[in-house]
Amino acid sequence: MTQVIKQIFSFLAMILLLVPLAASQKKDAGPENETLRHVAEPVGFWVGTTIQGRMWNHDPAYKPVMGREFNAAVSIVFQGITQPERGRFNFDPMDEAMSFAKQHQMRLMGHCLVYRNMTSAPWLNFKNEDCGGWTAKELDQILKEHIQTVVRHGGDTYYSWEVVNEPTNPTHNGCWARILGDEQYIVKAFQYAREANPNALLLLNDTFGHGGIDKERADAFFALVNRLKAAGAPIDAVGTEMHWQMPDLRPSYLDEFKSFLESARKAGVKVHITEMDVYQGPADSPDVFAKQKEIYYNVVHTCLKDSNCIGFMTWGIADRYSFLRGADDLPNAKQVLFDDNYAKKPAYYGVLQALKEGR
Repeated sequence: MTQVIKQIFSFLAMILLLVPLAASQKKDAGPENETLRHVAEPVGFWVGTTIQGRMWNHDPAYKPVMGREFNAAVSIVFQGITQPERGRFNFDPMDEAMSFAKQHQMRLMGHCLVYRNMTSAPWLNFKNEDCGGWTAKELDQILKEHIQTVVRHGGDTYYSWEVVNEPTNPTHNGCWARILGDEQYIVKAFQYAREANPNALLLLNDTFGHGGIDKERADAFFALVNRLKAAGAPIDAVGTEMHWQMPDLRPSYLDEFKSFLESARKAGVKVHITEMDVYQGPADSPDVFAKQKEIYYNVVHTCLKDSNCIGFMTWGIADRYSFLRGADDLPNAKQVLFDDNYAKKPAYYGVLQALKEGR
């Protein structure tokens, strides 16, 4: 299987998980009633995870852990979900997430308003060679109506919106860029979101590799951020994905993150870690999970020590729902904070330690 095909299957597995360690491991010391949100809230820090729609209504342990441990959650709002037919919006998943968030004094991040062709509404016919035959004027109106309807529906329960996701991907988000312009569609999307909710944190999100934050990709991203802001895009924050794999992780990963934080400060935007998971590699040993804990601690600690870094999200709540187990043929993937049985892993205590050390 080629690397390209593997990447496609990995992406598909992540999407499927989102649409509607052994329990005997020794735990680090700490009160059992101490939670991540309990420590994060006094320092004004967002700590969250993803609402995996196909799981949280079928696994009775999912929601209690989410509500107890996190003060924020990623709510999936792909256009294909929220507007399955033109002019007919389906807000059931959003409403369920909003109800849960209000019940547990949480806030939500919307992921994401504009993304690749495959997450866009099927009625757009973006699979066709002519991108559905839409004119720039027609697609601009569709973009505006969709973004503003969704953002207004979310109201203040959504503290943040990932307005555009992965803009530096070689596809440049497909037909949106092809018809409206490689960068113009991003400027418009941010402007429409700002009009719909002047108080929400508007975020541009991207990914920078499995081995850390690739400098060349990060430099290209911040050059784009600066051009977009100069063109009138009201970008408040940038998001960094961290789908890291320990066998590929460079020793310089922390310096790379610090450089990313400095570039964001220079660009006048805040930083939010939006999607973090750390694949431990083929071995399942105490040393491996101790290293995984160290990585989580280092990243969250570094984020907290920079006042411009405002939050941290894991991509998935428990190892049992790892997107890597199916798509990348990694059945032993255990990359988040809770094991298959929702027991707290060493990685959990690494994040907790960083939060307790505070700003």
